[in-house]
Amino acid sequence: MKALIIEDEAQAISALKSELETHCKDVTVIGEAKSIKEAIEKIKSLEPELIFLDIQLSDGLGFEVLNLFKENNFKVIFTTAYSQYAIKAIKFSALDYLLKPIDSDELVTAVTKAMKSSKDTEGIKIENFIQNQNEIPARKKIALNTSEGITVYELENIIKCTAESNYTCLYFSNGKKTLVSKTLKDFEDLLCTSGFERIHHSHIINLNHLLSFVNKDGGYVILSDKSTLPVSQRKKSNLIGALGKLG
Repeated sequence: MKALIIEDEAQAISALKSELETHCKDVTVIGEAKSIKEAIEKIKSLEPELIFLDIQLSDGLGFEVLNLFKENNFKVIFTTAYSQYAIKAIKFSALDYLLKPIDSDELVTAVTKAMKSSKDTEGIKIENFIQNQNEIPARKKIALNTSEGITVYELENIIKCTAESNYTCLYFSNGKKTLVSKTLKDFEDLLCTSGFERIHHSHIINLNHLLSFVNKDGGYVILSDKSTLPVSQRKKSNLIGALGKLG
């Protein structure tokens, strides 16, 4: 697999090349770019199959590189120093990222996934990522690995998420549901700054689908699909606070 490294720190480029040479023999680094402008030129001229894309470049955000390619014939692995916002945006699209300094095992895992993934699948992930950068919050989409492959869902159509062991069941406004191999904690990290609230150790709800909160019988909510869910004592104050903000 031909790879292009888009990174503005010489030391980081050298370290990544060394790791690839040692642990990923099937990856050949065909070029480097240290800016958005140079990255665009190298992608067009070298046609890489895999890009290691630093999020913060000297002349802007690495995300901007993806915006300029309507059809992505390459796969992407982001590299970044810790940035909660950036990582959440990446996770929303089911893309891979590596934290600096890059761990050898995590690099091998990410590269292996990239080599096994189809271009169509990666294209869906990247397209979803780009759309999310430009959409208003209510129209955000999340890409998830399901038994059928990568599926993209609009957040506004998710009514609730319910824990089922180490899986989570998502319920939608069209009456459908799907099981995803992520824990409810994973969804809490992803969704609870986007209009969702965890109300119980087993339940997260979309506040846009909340019809009412009934503060009796221990406390429960009624959702747009007419279902009712309990609210734990520990989560009740958070829910009331969230409803206060809506008011």
